Amino acid sequence: MARVKRQASLTNNAEVIPLAQAQPRRRSAVDAFVGQRLREARLLAGLSQSELGSRVGVTFQAVQKYESGENRLSASRLLAAAKLLGKPVSFFFDELTTGEPAGDPTALTAKEIKLLRYYRSIGRDDMRNWLLKLAKSLGEAGPGAEVEKST
Repeated sequence: MARVKRQASLTNNAEVIPLAQAQPRRRSAVDAFVGQRLREARLLAGLSQSELGSRVGVTFQAVQKYESGENRLSASRLLAAAKLLGKPVSFFFDELTTGEPAGDPTALTAKEIKLLRYYRSIGRDDMRNWLLKLAKSLGEAGPGAEVEKST
């Protein structure tokens, strides 16, 4: 009987908040920004979501949720991911601390990241310089313009 009385006294307490009133956690701009930076670093490293997840101890679905900002990365997982991807932890927050807005429109696209990865894999400086000159001439020519091919 004492047990029933204790339960009754808890339900009469005004401090108890029913579960129906609990507010779900919403996606924050910081979580979305950190997730975007995680995606950029993962793509630059040439890893899939599955590969990153298995190396830091989560599923690829968890990595998807981190990258979308739906789930928040714990400090220990962020540190593990940073080490694996060869980035300092500050990489994931730099633009936030400098006052740049989250969701930066200058963020790299998947194709830009792929191009950068291929560029970094070129071992010869003369070939990198040639590629930069080619990209510059294509960019200066404008859309739809023909660029002279050199042999």
